[in-house]
Amino acid sequence: MKPLVLIAAPLRDIRPLARMLERRFEITIALDGEKTLFATRQRRPDVLLLDESLRLADGGMVGPAVHGHAETQEVPMLFLLDSDARRRWAREQGAVDFLHKPFEEEEVLSRVQTFAALSQMQQAQKRHGALLEAKVRERTQALEDSRKETIFMLARAGEFNDTDTGVHIWRMSAYANALALAAGASARECELLQLAAPMHDIGKIGIPDAILKKPGKLDPAEWEIMKTHTTLGRDILLESQDPLFQMGAQVAHQHHERWDGQGYPQGLQGDAISIWARIVAVADVFDALTMRRPYKPEWPVAQALETLRRDSGAHFDPRMMEIFQRILPEILEIKAEFGRKETAAGFTRPAPPA
Repeated sequence: MKPLVLIAAPLRDIRPLARMLERRFEITIALDGEKTLFATRQRRPDVLLLDESLRLADGGMVGPAVHGHAETQEVPMLFLLDSDARRRWAREQGAVDFLHKPFEEEEVLSRVQTFAALSQMQQAQKRHGALLEAKVRERTQALEDSRKETIFMLARAGEFNDTDTGVHIWRMSAYANALALAAGASARECELLQLAAPMHDIGKIGIPDAILKKPGKLDPAEWEIMKTHTTLGRDILLESQDPLFQMGAQVAHQHHERWDGQGYPQGLQGDAISIWARIVAVADVFDALTMRRPYKPEWPVAQALETLRRDSGAHFDPRMMEIFQRILPEILEIKAEFGRKETAAGFTRPAPPA
């Protein structure tokens, strides 16, 4: 395809330039400033030959207006000058080079060809760069999807012995995300928490089945073993330096700590407990109470909330409980949305959050 050259000049100058260029280039013309802008935006030229006399209707300069548009900011402009005295002025208007009147064909062809080739190469590089960026975005998305799949599998591994389908871990993480956002966490922190929260019980993969599946109450020795799932979860997730897994390690290790210091494994109290673990504790218990399990019916929301309120300041961070109650309409909408999805699709394997 021939390079496109836009000649923006009085007709008397267009005619000789068009004759010189028409065999090697595709030519378009513009006789005033407005038509020049219109032509460049209709189809980006490879080179613009711009006469120094052209102005916009309001008296503004054409060159800066061309370069002020995103699609044409890199179009090379060769100014058509009556004398060398205007060179500095033309540079200030965006000129990359000049053609002097009267025009010499050899000079015109040489300079236009040079800048047309550079312009086309630059556009080819931009297209190639855009293609690479698209491929990088596609690859990044694929890696992110794979990462979320890995998190899903890790989270499900922690609940492998549970008859829940996996809805719980993502619904609970959606509650945690909403609570964190309302508590003032950044969008990035909320995104990480929504992916970290489902891994809170990953350490249960290291607990013997005889304890995990025991139908009755655990004896003291068994309970001590069960409590180690928090430390096991931390140790598994700390193998990675990724901020996501670092947050997951905090949540796994501390989600059974209590605000009053009576929790485990460290007996941490108050703000010494990671805020992410405090958030997950509220979300996890609320979801556990309001979901149907083989060993219990689904609790009404009011009953679950009353239980959480009683434990505010003891089990739960009172500030998190206050915020949770304030955003209860949002929490209930999340609960309803998951219920609609389960009903509509009968889904047994929910997709990780987008």
